[in-house]
Amino acid sequence: MTQSQASVAVETTNIEEVQVSSGGDSEAVAEEPQTNESAETPSPTPSMACTGDSNLKKRKRTSEIWLNFKNNDRGKVYCVHCQKHYKVVKAGTTTHLWRHLESCVHYKRHQGKTAGLIPISETQLGVVDEGDRVWVNGKWDPVKDREMLANVIVGHELPFMFSEYSLFRKYMLYNNPLWQKVSRTTITRECMKVVESERDKLKKIFKDVDKVSLTSDCWTSNRTVGFMCITAHYIDSGWNLQKRIITFKDLSPPHSGEVISDAILEAIRKWGIEDKIGTITLDNASNNDKAAGLLRLSFEARDKLHFLGYFFHIRCCAHILNLVVQDGLGKIDKGLNKIREGVKYLKKSQARLVKFGEIATQLGICTNRSLCIDVKTRWNSTYHMLDVAIHYKLAFEGYAQRDSNFEWLPRRDQWEKAEKVRNLLTVFNETTKVFSGSSYPTSNLFLVEIFNVKKAICDAYVSDDEFTREMSLAMYDKFEKYWGEVNVLMAVASILDPRLKMVSVKFVFGVLYFRDEVGSRIDVVMQKLRALYDLYAKEFMSSSEAAASTAAREATGPSSSAQPYSGGTNNFWRYLESTWGEEPPVADLDSYLKEPVFQHRSSSPFDVLQWWKTNAVRYPILSKLAKDVLCIPITTVSSESAFSAGGRILDDYRSSLKENVVENLVCGGDWIRANTRAEMQTIEHAAKAEEDLTVKIPIGQLSIN
Repeated sequence: MTQSQASVAVETTNIEEVQVSSGGDSEAVAEEPQTNESAETPSPTPSMACTGDSNLKKRKRTSEIWLNFKNNDRGKVYCVHCQKHYKVVKAGTTTHLWRHLESCVHYKRHQGKTAGLIPISETQLGVVDEGDRVWVNGKWDPVKDREMLANVIVGHELPFMFSEYSLFRKYMLYNNPLWQKVSRTTITRECMKVVESERDKLKKIFKDVDKVSLTSDCWTSNRTVGFMCITAHYIDSGWNLQKRIITFKDLSPPHSGEVISDAILEAIRKWGIEDKIGTITLDNASNNDKAAGLLRLSFEARDKLHFLGYFFHIRCCAHILNLVVQDGLGKIDKGLNKIREGVKYLKKSQARLVKFGEIATQLGICTNRSLCIDVKTRWNSTYHMLDVAIHYKLAFEGYAQRDSNFEWLPRRDQWEKAEKVRNLLTVFNETTKVFSGSSYPTSNLFLVEIFNVKKAICDAYVSDDEFTREMSLAMYDKFEKYWGEVNVLMAVASILDPRLKMVSVKFVFGVLYFRDEVGSRIDVVMQKLRALYDLYAKEFMSSSEAAASTAAREATGPSSSAQPYSGGTNNFWRYLESTWGEEPPVADLDSYLKEPVFQHRSSSPFDVLQWWKTNAVRYPILSKLAKDVLCIPITTVSSESAFSAGGRILDDYRSSLKENVVENLVCGGDWIRANTRAEMQTIEHAAKAEEDLTVKIPIGQLSIN
């Protein structure tokens, strides 16, 4: 039967049929997709479908077109791929339906035909696995679409109202006519479901993790509500360093040591990791010291104090560095204020900037560096402002001679002091970049970085310049308070770097300490390292004996009742088991230290965790110790960064959000971003990209960015 000869049948219970009236329009008219409400109405009775006294002809459909079209409840047919509706032609022809399939994009994708379509790769879509697909076999899944929209809102820190933005809806309908609008209430529920799903995944991951290190800090929102953030640091089964925010909850005042310790205990019990906590890193505050003491007692009472208690409480290195730097900046307050106000004065007028740029060019100063206005709470931005201002020192002097209103030119002695502070803080700035980077380092890098800082302070302390010595004195005392507590951790972690081993410890200690102290200090580090290794070796032997005993019972158990000489076999296995503890295992710590260092040039990246993963068979005990030590953080930067997200979520327009919703959004956003291979841009990234803290120097008529 040809297409022109095909007739239209009536849809019955068992076979698809259609009823055609004797009158009506002979043209096929495409209509908009029907709403969900129309799709849910009951099917009409035959009497409802009939018009006039026309005779009904029932014939079975034989055309292949009906594999792609179905009847609706209004006597029309619709495409199963794109849901577009068509009226039925009086003559029963299906030409218009075939014509539709020729242009139906969804049908082409279903058939695997990509000619004339824009090719979109999975890389462009960000598809990581099958769960990320919205289109499956050419069909759009609205449930998956809502789930992915919830991921977008939580991951990019967007408001729930985003799903109701009119332009967003227009954009979605333009790209997909099948897209169904989602209300704010619906997407809120969907977001909470997504967060709970991510929470369950993370709990499963924690079950396979041996040790977890914590960082914690407190923050006050714009509603003067105190929040505490706890971040878990661990190494996953693939030997990759991971961090996840596990708690972002309101903290009842007063923020005493008891309140902080109780909140931390409650959080880790909820996650089921109370027996896996190795260290906790807090900033340098008295209430945090008390909280750490209470937590230590709690873990000791349950015999769950890991690392023999050597590294349980770690003071935040970035916080100590900030205190040290503030002492240095305090020595040049007056000169620093003049530079800050001078940059602000130039920024207010483009004519002033043009004149300043012309002066710099005439003096032969390179103008590719931009003037920087600092943020007082970020000492590194103050360092950058100072560094650039010193670069344009002569230009400032020349401009002051041409503009009588410019009152902020530092004196010569103030410039000299600023240069001395800048030179000292350069080392601090490089160290802070390492500690506070987005891809924060493993602890094997800490010793060398802290060594650079302390050496700079010591060099200033023995300087011939009186100002430099005076400035370094307060910095030295404050730094020693921190260095004395964590030098063992940094030294042990450095030894576990196969490129460094004992070389780094001997070099650093030899420079920082007097000659008669070096040997005793290295002995202290080695004693603690061997004590930790012996602890891990004991645990390793216990687990190995238990596994071997189980394997032996499984091997001999079934055969003991069947073999006539099973008693002798059992005696042999018992004797073999008794000999396991007679010969101590070869200490892989000694073999590791005796081998030469792993030769790897510093100019190329080196992943110490992957090295230990590869060599775990050679060093079964030491590799477990390295895995637990190398994930210990020495800063609370990861927890402090969560407060930026909290401030964006709890802004002036959303300050009434409930505390549990805030926690879900902060934690869920962190989990989603961590699980996404591509870097996800949040409002924070956009703000940093658009934040204009620099002022480019225009030359002539060049415009200012």
